[in-house]
Amino acid sequence: MDVIMQIAKKHGLQVIEDACQSHGASYNGRKVGFFGIGAFSLYPTKNMTSAEGGMITTNDDVIAEKCRVIRQHGMRRRYYHDELGFNFRMTDVHAAIGLEQLKKLERNNKVRQENASYLSAHLKGVTVLQVPKGYVHVYHQYTLRVPGGQRDALRAHLQENGVGSEVYYPVPVHKQSFYMAEFGYHLSLPEAERASAEVLSLPVHPALSQADLETIVARVNEFMGG
Repeated sequence: MDVIMQIAKKHGLQVIEDACQSHGASYNGRKVGFFGIGAFSLYPTKNMTSAEGGMITTNDDVIAEKCRVIRQHGMRRRYYHDELGFNFRMTDVHAAIGLEQLKKLERNNKVRQENASYLSAHLKGVTVLQVPKGYVHVYHQYTLRVPGGQRDALRAHLQENGVGSEVYYPVPVHKQSFYMAEFGYHLSLPEAERASAEVLSLPVHPALSQADLETIVARVNEFMGG
């Protein structure tokens, strides 16, 4: 982020942070969403939720005003449309849910971090995430890499033994049919393609019990021979 912000400052650019899965994460003591303009998802699976919707963070009054106008049909005064806008208002009920979730965010993130630490310390035969110095990860997902073309077989083994898992994501963006057809993308990006064939996300959410964590580890390790 330091380099990105330096480039933006040099060229007079705005930085938009895709922080949709990073509620509470930080870099060098500064929370994500506060380097530039933060965009957060509040979808039900995120670290905090309002049941649906999202939020934008900014310390720029001009941008904040622009966002308010866009979300409400381009109106600053009711029925006076100053510019093109949309119906992106959050309901009061959703907002109330989000405010209560925000109160629980720090506690729930701490549990996610503890769960992730346990998994990283005990899983064998897979490549676990290494968090660089200065970064605080909040583990919306706990994603590892499974070598040797064994990812799909491991996932099937987990499913057979009652352990959920998911692949984020099975098809890289440059291989999505829309982009290939619309823009003629026929690219070879071997690292992205390798990652999409190896990544697997395991449960890490705050509702996991110690027994759940031990089961996850046992089922992975028995398959990987750890």
